[in-house]
Amino acid sequence: MSEKILSTEEYVNHPKEIGVKMKHFFSNADNDRLNNLEVRIDPGCQISQHIHDNSSEFYYVVDGSGDFFINGQWSQVKKGDAMKAPMGEEHGLKNTGHEPFILFSTFSPPTR
Repeated sequence: MSEKILSTEEYVNHPKEIGVKMKHFFSNADNDRLNNLEVRIDPGCQISQHIHDNSSEFYYVVDGSGDFFINGQWSQVKKGDAMKAPMGEEHGLKNTGHEPFILFSTFSPPTR
């Protein structure tokens, strides 16, 4: 398979959050503009509120639903929604549904 087409079924556990798995695709090893990954949050689990000082993060909800924290408040999001967390802004995600909450996340510039 070409290095320009990736196919992987391999999730890794989030280093800090229980019930959150990540599938990495492109990173700063591939380019200096962005990195992206698929994020899976199990029902009742979350990515705690945090800040990226050197990157903006963009999300697209692939499946499921949950809440997105930005601007000091939680908002409901669902499949097909896109969200952004500008550099330096506190943000977080939680699965409030009964199915996995699956998102595609892109950082610019890359974080790893």
